[in-house]
Amino acid sequence: MSRRPAPQTVYVFQGGGALGAYQAGFVEALESAELPPDWLVGTSIGAINAALIAGNAPGDRVKALRSFWDRVTQPGLSFHLPASPFTAAWQTWQTLTTGIPGFFRPRGPLAWDMNRRAPLTELGFYDTSPLAATLRELVDFDRIAAGETRLTLCAVNVRSGALALFDNRDGETLIGPEHVMASGALPPGFAPVVVKHRGQVEHFWDGGIYSNTPLDVMLDDAERRDTLCFMVDLWDASEAAPHTMSQTLTRYKDIQYASRILEHLGDHEHMQNLRRALRLLGKKLDAGTAADPAVKALLALGCESRIDVVHLIMQALPGEDSWRDIDFSDTRLRARWAAGLKDGRHVLARAPWREPWRDRQGMRVHSVEDGR
Repeated sequence: MSRRPAPQTVYVFQGGGALGAYQAGFVEALESAELPPDWLVGTSIGAINAALIAGNAPGDRVKALRSFWDRVTQPGLSFHLPASPFTAAWQTWQTLTTGIPGFFRPRGPLAWDMNRRAPLTELGFYDTSPLAATLRELVDFDRIAAGETRLTLCAVNVRSGALALFDNRDGETLIGPEHVMASGALPPGFAPVVVKHRGQVEHFWDGGIYSNTPLDVMLDDAERRDTLCFMVDLWDASEAAPHTMSQTLTRYKDIQYASRILEHLGDHEHMQNLRRALRLLGKKLDAGTAADPAVKALLALGCESRIDVVHLIMQALPGEDSWRDIDFSDTRLRARWAAGLKDGRHVLARAPWREPWRDRQGMRVHSVEDGR
């Protein structure tokens, strides 16, 4: 009896701006676990983290991530004052008025004229050209083009509203800084980015507008391989009900950007289990029945691949508000990185994907709960 090949390892990264430091901490935890990604799928800040990983050799990936997150840190008042609503408000104001070094800067007063006509590439409050320079310095795009690690970035076509996937293994896309920036061009802060995609020059916005959790990209993949997927989310749709207007805005963002992921997971788990059941059923049919064209067509929908999804959700830090995705303060970024590192180590200690499978299972979802 031949042994099944080892499953592919996939990292799926959600969008969330400054919250993405959590994903970087998670990657540091997995660095020494012999679970390097075969495939990275990301949107928005998840696309930036994914490009930093795919665009560096395995031993340099955490260093590249740390270089990026150090570069976009906003020191502000946190060196001098303890965390408080005042310091959080100051950090937010500082980001809004001065931008983030190595990431984005204000375009100027004219950008805030809501009725001013301008080219599409200027329809944003901030200029992201500093990010282009940062990416060129920290990411080896030739390595990405070589395709040793698969990279898929999600964006939305401004004209059609359709989801676009920039994939370094599709034979058509040569991923560059502009593809990463397009995946993170969230309006109205950032203007659309011009990208040549499938032979057409188009304008693209942040993939989070369409879906902030790009798990479907992996689960709908035609290869149907055994897969170990680490899905690292930055928004928790199941936190407590709000009691203030500030908390209301925070919960609104949580639910919006969580992208109904628990519902999607349940649907995919049900479908994958059905596909496996079809394949098992086919093995019990006699040769004559199995040869019937209608039966063959039905059995072709089945597959024997198995998918483990390890689902991590970053827990909000105490005192965070609806602006936390633009809170690049040093204390917050360090805390998020540390939380990702801790949760990653917890997942590795549990290693639920090593548990025996039941015969009829085609997909399992392992959620990382509080108390980790």
